[in-house]
Amino acid sequence: MTALTSEQIKEIAETIDCGLVCHWNIKNNRLIFLPTDELMQYNDSDAWDEDIKEVEQNFNDYKEIEKPDSTDSFRFMEDFTNELPNNTRIKVTLLEALNKRKPFREFKYEIDNSGEYRQLWFDFKNRKMIEHVKDRINYIIKRETD
Repeated sequence: MTALTSEQIKEIAETIDCGLVCHWNIKNNRLIFLPTDELMQYNDSDAWDEDIKEVEQNFNDYKEIEKPDSTDSFRFMEDFTNELPNNTRIKVTLLEALNKRKPFREFKYEIDNSGEYRQLWFDFKNRKMIEHVKDRINYIIKRETD
């Protein structure tokens, strides 16, 4: 098992953030990105046939790296908000958004309309996604070598 490059880790983080699942071949580091089963029903599955066949035929060599679950994603939003300077309007606004009935939608709305904080959020989230991918890779490696 060889190590993935930082470029591959970044590619995985960006692609799973878009809703695809990464299938990582632990023998040769090939990456195959496929829609989730839920998204597959809305896509032309013929476009994915070759990659699906590759993963199915070499099932034991491929390990899935999925996006963080909703609990982790919520924690990313909380961590970002908590890092903002105290007593700032944006921090108060985001804390309120996180405590509303639909916190993901509310946070997205507020961050999309926050000016400079929008890019800060994307940079922060990207770092968290990369950390998530590294953690998943380490977990898979540990499981495979035990």
